[in-house]
Amino acid sequence: MHRRRFFSFAVGLAVLGGCGGCGGPDRPFTGGLTLIVPAGRGHDWDPLARGMAAVVDEEGLARATTVENHPDGPAGDALAALAGPPSRERSARGPFPREPFSRAGRLLLAGMPAVAGAEIADTAAVADSTTPLARLAGDWAALVVLPGSRLRSFEDLAALLRRDPGGLVMGGRLEGGSDHVLYGMIAKCLGVDARLLQYAGYPGTADAVEALRDGRVAAILGSARSFTREIAAGRLRPLVVSSADRLPGIDAPTLMEMDVRLEYTDWCGVFGPRDMSPDDRDRAVALCDALDASPRWRAMCEARGWSRVYLSGDDFRQWLTGETDRARDVLRDLGLLKAFATTCWGSCVRRHYM
Repeated sequence: MHRRRFFSFAVGLAVLGGCGGCGGPDRPFTGGLTLIVPAGRGHDWDPLARGMAAVVDEEGLARATTVENHPDGPAGDALAALAGPPSRERSARGPFPREPFSRAGRLLLAGMPAVAGAEIADTAAVADSTTPLARLAGDWAALVVLPGSRLRSFEDLAALLRRDPGGLVMGGRLEGGSDHVLYGMIAKCLGVDARLLQYAGYPGTADAVEALRDGRVAAILGSARSFTREIAAGRLRPLVVSSADRLPGIDAPTLMEMDVRLEYTDWCGVFGPRDMSPDDRDRAVALCDALDASPRWRAMCEARGWSRVYLSGDDFRQWLTGETDRARDVLRDLGLLKAFATTCWGSCVRRHYM
């Protein structure tokens, strides 16, 4: 078994929380703020963006906050939208200047799908094409099967993967996303050749659950929060969770308990435009610091099941660089980078499991 630790959190960092904006202005934004989300309304981290907007306005951290959705995904126009609308027509003296960032700021909320998407598309890494500001929250994952599955425990799954890595089809959200990356990390920790894995990606967790019930996949990975109701009703059975400690309402061990040295969260971070000035960066980090310190925000995270994994400023940038390297390694092993060919993914999977 590989003993290397794969952490989605800050491996080697002594402290999760940072204070990148310490000493910054008391009121970071004097004008409007736009939060850009590479997803449709109600999907992925859009609810978090809308919750953030509400708290920012309630705390008076900005005059008015709006959420702008770009449902084409991390490879779409969300990153380009960070720069804002094109400058107005040129005058004889040149283009009209943009409004100061503190009065018309634009921030991107994104996570692992954006990081992986940039790697798969062979474009600039997210850390290089934006200004990383803060990691806000995360969503623990669970691996679940149907109640009557032949996989009675995570040990059964691990034994099957070691014996025949392609012997089952794992389902989850889209290929190259958080669930797929986690599956690759689990395989690597088990000493399994990730190139041989079979994974079927679906637009959302509900689609993956339907595929599980139809017998198109043997198990699925996804947000533990999204499975709690089905687990409580006995319609899904959890085998393992990716958190450091066991999760309330889910009777399943952690990966660490199963001797898989891995903790993993589907995290969401805040990014600014690449060309932010130092003052603008300080203002934006100060806003994130104030948000994380807000009792309203902490109560909202608790109520909605978002795990606060706050890290800001240079600490977040350093962590993101390491996280990008780990994601690149896994994506390469999964055959999703351009230099490597894939075998058979979701559209050509035909095996059935009960």
